[in-house]
Amino acid sequence: MKKLFPVLYTFLLLAGCSGGVYPPTKIAKVNGTELAYAEAGQGVPVIFVHGASSDTRVWETQRNAIAGHYRFIAYSLRYHEPNRWQDDGKLYGVQTHAEDLAAFIKLLNVGPVHLVGHSYGGAIVAQVALDHPELVKTITLEEAGIGSLLAESPDGKTLTEEFSKVVATAKDTVKSGDSIEALRNFVDYILGEKGGFDKLPPSIIDMFKANAKTLGPQLGALPPPTINCAKAGTIKAPTLILNGEHTIVRYKVINSVLKRCIPNNESIAIPEADHMVQLRNPNAFNEALLAFLVKRP
Repeated sequence: MKKLFPVLYTFLLLAGCSGGVYPPTKIAKVNGTELAYAEAGQGVPVIFVHGASSDTRVWETQRNAIAGHYRFIAYSLRYHEPNRWQDDGKLYGVQTHAEDLAAFIKLLNVGPVHLVGHSYGGAIVAQVALDHPELVKTITLEEAGIGSLLAESPDGKTLTEEFSKVVATAKDTVKSGDSIEALRNFVDYILGEKGGFDKLPPSIIDMFKANAKTLGPQLGALPPPTINCAKAGTIKAPTLILNGEHTIVRYKVINSVLKRCIPNNESIAIPEADHMVQLRNPNAFNEALLAFLVKRP
């Protein structure tokens, strides 16, 4: 797959993160655990929720752009770096992470807020919008990993079976003791490119490897609450739906269902980007996000 990513931003990522978002230096104690977070700027909060096997590092190129207009906040999910584990990962799951996010917003006493979620983080953001609409001003779903929505599409059965095979292989590799190899193969699938993991910027590869230990609990977690079209249709918050121009079919189909089912939404495909939209074309991502937020102060 050929992609031409903006040279400047790719260079910055290859040079490694500046430290603006990692390691996050602030701690929020919620629901019996500690969530590390970083923040910058002032005004209405925009909280960024990373995806699976990730942490705050995926939002490095959003920090300055957003902090110039809003209060940028990025936190690491329970079990993700640099957070300490309070157990063996038995609570890992969308519902746990959604409850943590709601408690985090309440603790900061900053609601309602703008929420931005990537991939697995998008599923968390959608769940909070459903369970705690009073805490949410808007949501941005960046290739949200809401697999249950595939049932609303004619292609859903095939895509679900394909993904199940990828998950089964990853589980077997984790059981063999090689979480990093399992994650490498899993990320290759998500990026739609064999060897895609090893082509990522070094700082992002380091981030994934540091969080590889979360893959086992994630793959073994209880199924998340089912979100179907009718359920998605009850989301009241204005919603921005984002995907990368070169993303795999799975996320394009999920986004097409979201666009059909969420009543108050805007959507945009970010050019020159795959699933890692905010990293591949951060300039276009930031512009789209800010254009959406400025209409909903």
